[in-house]
Amino acid sequence: MKTFSLVLIFVFFKSAINAQVPASRYNMGKIFNDYIAIKNALADNDGTTVEVKANELAALLAAQPDKGLNYSQWKFLASHLGQLIDDSRSIGITSYVDKQRPFFAKLSKTMYTVLKGLKINTSPIYEQYCPVDKLHWLSETTTIKNPYHYTNDMKSCGKVVDTLK
Repeated sequence: MKTFSLVLIFVFFKSAINAQVPASRYNMGKIFNDYIAIKNALADNDGTTVEVKANELAALLAAQPDKGLNYSQWKFLASHLGQLIDDSRSIGITSYVDKQRPFFAKLSKTMYTVLKGLKINTSPIYEQYCPVDKLHWLSETTTIKNPYHYTNDMKSCGKVVDTLK
């Protein structure tokens, strides 16, 4: 009986250790990761990946974007949610980067407003700016990877203009 109990305890603890831990208690973390995947794919001129990730983002935004938020945060997010969904869907209806980039610029502006207002990020988020196109985007690093240019010589065009902590 003792051996059986020890085996059960071992199995229980092994299962507990191997259990997947959620990446974040907020769905906004997943939403931001999808946004970053779109930004990186645009910087690589990969319209097919942009299309897929934008549709994933739209689905996540439509499903349960407010997970983990308190009432005032939920209310704030709700006031911007329609725009986030519309821009994500607009990006996701084509695989042509020249058609995706204008909607990405709108998505970036709204995403910045939402993330700044919610104040839930656990690591810095960098707002970056391209002075040539006068457009902003968000990044997880300070390294400039401009999503608005086709050519390699302009990929590093930009600067960090704000940090959300």
